[in-house]
Amino acid sequence: MSSKKVPAVDPLPAIPDFSGRWVLDRTELLEEYMKQSLGTDHVKHKFPKDMTVINEITQLGNNFRVKIITRGGISETCFKVGDAWQEQDSTGDTCTVTSKWMNSKLVTIAEGRKTVTVTRELRGEFMITTMKCKNATSRCIFSRDTK
Repeated sequence: MSSKKVPAVDPLPAIPDFSGRWVLDRTELLEEYMKQSLGTDHVKHKFPKDMTVINEITQLGNNFRVKIITRGGISETCFKVGDAWQEQDSTGDTCTVTSKWMNSKLVTIAEGRKTVTVTRELRGEFMITTMKCKNATSRCIFSRDTK
C-alpha cells in the first residue's frame, strides 16, 4: 500500500444567490450594443434616461426563473444551469440558449443568427449584467430593491 497522501481538493466556489427584485440603476454603452444585437433598423430612437427595467429572479440552486419587466412588456424564462433550451430572441428568431457557471458568474449564451453572451455577477448590493454581441459590449447595473 502506498504511503502517499491524496492531495486535498479545492472546494467548488459557492453558487451565488441571485434571488430578488433588481431595478436598473444605470447602463453603459447600451445603444451601441443594441445596434449590434438588433441591427440598426430596429433601433430608431435613443433610449430614455429614465428607462425602467426590473429583473425578478427566483433561484433554487441551479434552477432559475427570470422575469424581466419593461415598459414594453414582460418576458419570463425558466431554466436549469447546464441545460439547453429554445427561445425567441429580440428579433423574433429562434435561438438555442445554454447557461453555465464560470466561477461565481452566471453565463448565458444564445446562439442563433447572432451569438449573444450575457454574464450576471453580484457585487455587494449590485447585480452587474454584461452583454456581448459581435464587437459591442454593454453593462447594466442593477440595484437590489429592498421594498
